[in-house]
Amino acid sequence: MAALKTEVKALEARIDQLEKRQQASAPISGNVEKRLAVVERKQEVQQEQQQAQAASVPSVEVGPNGLSVISYDRQYSATLRGYVQADNRTFLNGGAKTGTTDTFLIRSARPIIDARMTDYFDMHFMMDFGKGQTTLLDAYGNFHPLPGNNLLNLRIGETKVPVGLERWQPEQDVLFVERGQTTNLVPYRDIGAMLYGQMIPDQLEYYLGIMNGAADLQANTGDGDQDKDIVGRIFTHPLLWSGVHALEGLGVGVAGTYGNHQGSVTAPGLTSGYVTPGQRVWFAYSAGTFADGPEWRLNPQLTYYNNAFGMFAEYVANDQEVGHGAATAKLRNNAWEGVTSYVLTGEDAAFDGVKPAHNFDPKAGYWGAFELVGRMSELSVDKKAFPAFASLTASSSRAFERTLGATWYFNQAVKFNLDFSLTSFDGGAAARLDHADEKAVMSRMQMKF
Repeated sequence: MAALKTEVKALEARIDQLEKRQQASAPISGNVEKRLAVVERKQEVQQEQQQAQAASVPSVEVGPNGLSVISYDRQYSATLRGYVQADNRTFLNGGAKTGTTDTFLIRSARPIIDARMTDYFDMHFMMDFGKGQTTLLDAYGNFHPLPGNNLLNLRIGETKVPVGLERWQPEQDVLFVERGQTTNLVPYRDIGAMLYGQMIPDQLEYYLGIMNGAADLQANTGDGDQDKDIVGRIFTHPLLWSGVHALEGLGVGVAGTYGNHQGSVTAPGLTSGYVTPGQRVWFAYSAGTFADGPEWRLNPQLTYYNNAFGMFAEYVANDQEVGHGAATAKLRNNAWEGVTSYVLTGEDAAFDGVKPAHNFDPKAGYWGAFELVGRMSELSVDKKAFPAFASLTASSSRAFERTLGATWYFNQAVKFNLDFSLTSFDGGAAARLDHADEKAVMSRMQMKF
């Protein structure tokens, strides 16, 4: 019994020691847990900071559409792109007869900047350093009051005038090395304000604006008088909804301008000349001739695309009042054009260019896309222009152009054009003879980024 009591006391003593040890270690354990909690929270804060920093860093994207820098919230972006066109012109019947020179040239070298400033605003800027010149082509901003709805937009600045179907086609996507005769009767670029949008998505689009008023084939960098031009275009794909594939690719439209301009001998307000595909001036007003009243243009248009086949046609009527000394006249010049194309490799023909199904890669057996193109166009100058406003021996009254060509699309960025163009004339030579035909072989290597 005494031994049992001794063991109980010994156990109680050990329990007391253990309790004292536990009490002594409890604060230490609590401190460790608190420290662990602090460390874990610091790690969480660091992770949150890293995530927030990553979310606020702009992203950089590189692709067929250029180099883009985009803000973390994707509300702001800037895209740098551009293209270069290296051409060759060879004239088969010699420069002595046609006043032309065989040459290599950089036809276009154009850096382009596009920027977006929220869903409501964007801008477009394009320069050209081709032909050894520095030219501002585009500098405009767009306002989109209805984001997500393309019904109503406002464009302000220097831009293309929405008249002339082949002129309206993007420069990188033209089917030929040079455009046809209808382009001579429409402006190149102008400055003003324009409403545009789609009244029916992908089916009915419109452009309506007021601009300074540019002469035929000219880019307006200022304003020569107080009057302005009203410009407009409406274009529709009327059978897009039909469900009949062969009819869905039909497009019809009409464009035009109207203005009243008073030029002078020193600032005539008229074209500097109508040109051939080889860029030779075949008609120009005599020195001292100037714009002297209303001018209007009317431009009906037609397009049709069905799988690998494509075509478009247009007509331009240009009515211009001119003066020279005491003489005045109302001149009506007109031009027409028809273009056809066929993609030999089966891709879809399109107004904005062929997209190769496979990029050029001979190792894999791919050669890109091939397209054949043909065009006829003609421009006739009003006979009343001669001889009071243009020389019978220096300017022709008509140019009739025929061009056959082939395009090799290596990929969406690189293509090669080869054209043969024949242009014949009425008048334009001494003794009232016809100017010699222009026979030109033209090629172009285009690279864009």
